[in-house]
Amino acid sequence: MRIAYKIFTNEIEDLLNLYNSTLIAYEQTRLIKKSSWEIENSIENCIVENLEDFDSNVNSLSFDLRQLLLIKLISILEQFLIDNIKFIFTETKQPFKTNNIIEFQHQELLSYNSLTEIFNKIINKDCRQLSSGGFDKIIKYYKSKFDLELNSFFPSKERIIEYHDRRHLHVHNLGKTDKQYRKKYNTTKSGVSISDDYIRNAIVDIKIFGEIVNKNTIKYLQNVIPSKENKIETRTIWFSFQNNIEKLDIIEDGFGFWSNDELVVFKDILVEKRELFDNFIEIKICGEQNKIKDYINIFKKTSKANQNIKFFKKLFDDYVIPEYPKKRRYILSHNRK
Repeated sequence: MRIAYKIFTNEIEDLLNLYNSTLIAYEQTRLIKKSSWEIENSIENCIVENLEDFDSNVNSLSFDLRQLLLIKLISILEQFLIDNIKFIFTETKQPFKTNNIIEFQHQELLSYNSLTEIFNKIINKDCRQLSSGGFDKIIKYYKSKFDLELNSFFPSKERIIEYHDRRHLHVHNLGKTDKQYRKKYNTTKSGVSISDDYIRNAIVDIKIFGEIVNKNTIKYLQNVIPSKENKIETRTIWFSFQNNIEKLDIIEDGFGFWSNDELVVFKDILVEKRELFDNFIEIKICGEQNKIKDYINIFKKTSKANQNIKFFKKLFDDYVIPEYPKKRRYILSHNRK
């Protein structure tokens, strides 16, 4: 399960658990009140003289709870949709290739250590605009970039929009309707309620909606990823060495080298780096074949020129790094050496 969708489902589950457990707590407290006609002083905001006042208090608190749940529910959905865009960006850059102009100052651009940091700036700029633009902009973005028509997904465009509109009233107008809302939904009510059935239906609808978005995202990527940009031949290599230098520049994240006429930063090809024992280090790198080859050649030349670096071996894609036990140091006699 992808991280963005997993977070989404966990948040929905936590929301439902909060609601159910709170209602159970209210009911248990009511049973105590009903039998003893008094409430323990440790139960704050519920100290009342009789059962009728307690029920009135609980009804008010339950409404406030459902109000907060609706606000949080829509926030969870919008955050998932934005995180899902970031996930697509990590899998393929194809739908994000537009003619839009983005400006960099020389100082800013040259301060970046890798191409990844520039990618982050581009996608984060889009996501910030979507966060402030609301659900309508997110819907349009999915349609224009991925040709995914979110409005056609269950439970329907109208119901999802209504959840957003009602959430908007509770966030900005304390649940009071305005002229625009009354006209749009053909109502004369001065306020909108959130019943138990309403919030439970909303939770189920949003959960199913997110599941459909996730499935369509996976389907979209399966169709897009076999594009030209993903047919570049790559190579994955593990290599190991023993390093007796306090700081070795060629394994630092910001180390740069030229491959043909392209500047490559080590951070962009680094997958994993582990220091094991006796300054023994294993590194996994992955990237375009020529970049990996050029880096390995640089490393070999460096190790030959410096006796404190001992290059050991180069292993390929199917190699799995073992778990090494802590190695004891032995002092050998001169003859044994």
